[in-house]
Amino acid sequence: FIGASILLAFALQDWDEATDIEDRTLIALCNVKFELEFNRVLIDRDFMPRQQGMLALSSASIAALQIDPEAETDKTDLYRLMVNDSFWRSAWTLASESGYLLHADFEMATEIGALIDYQEGQYQVMIGLVRDAVFEHNGPIGDVPIDYYLRITDLVTEWVGQTSFLDRKYEDLFANETFANLACDA
Repeated sequence: FIGASILLAFALQDWDEATDIEDRTLIALCNVKFELEFNRVLIDRDFMPRQQGMLALSSASIAALQIDPEAETDKTDLYRLMVNDSFWRSAWTLASESGYLLHADFEMATEIGALIDYQEGQYQVMIGLVRDAVFEHNGPIGDVPIDYYLRITDLVTEWVGQTSFLDRKYEDLFANETFANLACDA
């Protein structure tokens, strides 16, 4: 009887630990999902409109400079349109470092990881290239060469393409049945 009681106590302790790990894994994944929902809104409501504004401004400046190479253009609006907000990722970092992702659905965790790796790697590099190009010209405000605007247009066009790719990755993740059905409290 004592041996059976000890075995039962160990089984209950293992079950309690497994339940605790499942609960903590769900909490970690829900926090990641919340961050990714924020990031998705940031892309759609902030980054994309900024990009369209930057393209419109640079196109208008190119058109003006093609008509009159001495035309005064103002790039200060390009400064204002540069991205100020950044993606949230602290929940992902914490979930990764805590080890709870080891207990998550492997395919879903891999898909999240690939999205965040792209977003924090290649995508952030592109934002940096655009930012550097926008702030590159240090001459007087009215003395901006057409090459400046052509470079901005090329870089922002590439950034738009990368944003579309990133947005599709978000769409795919949110369509993932396991991710979509995470039992998170609102």
